[in-house]
Amino acid sequence: MKKILSLLWLCGLLLSGSAPAADWKMDPAGSKLEFVATFEKTPAPGEFKEFDARLRFDPEKPAGSRLDVTIKVTSADMNIPDVNKEIRGKDWFDYAAFPQAEFRSTELRRIEGNRYVARGTLTLKGVKQPVEVPFAWTAAGGGAAMEGEFTLKRSAFGIGLGEWQATETIGADVKVKFKVKLRKD
Repeated sequence: MKKILSLLWLCGLLLSGSAPAADWKMDPAGSKLEFVATFEKTPAPGEFKEFDARLRFDPEKPAGSRLDVTIKVTSADMNIPDVNKEIRGKDWFDYAAFPQAEFRSTELRRIEGNRYVARGTLTLKGVKQPVEVPFAWTAAGGGAAMEGEFTLKRSAFGIGLGEWQATETIGADVKVKFKVKLRKD
């Protein structure tokens, strides 16, 4: 009888434990990473066409989660050939020296409901800065999506040097907007 009770207790303990965080992989076809600078107070949108996001996430227990994003900076496209040529140079993204950027989370936490924030380090143009990335989490049919936006100071990463450092022509703030479609890995 003791063996049966012990076995039932062990089964109950195993079944009551929460499921581990799931590993999620980005679906590039349904994902977008955009940025909006301002030129003479007019929005100047662009997009990173190539990036990858990997997520280990349990929406009920986000504390042990992790988000890693790698961005191919050389895929930046502002839809104007002359501007695309300019942003390759040392004053802007410096493609030759820094072809990619990375975000590595150190903490994920729930704000409220399906709203979360990932705190971590963004490395862009060789500069590491702490960044908070707020996002909404939507799960549906075995997949999920993360969607959010945040603002960066371009000067914090050495973006826009020389004649472009002043913020009268090119604004100081750059809005980053993303929608990442995910599937379980």
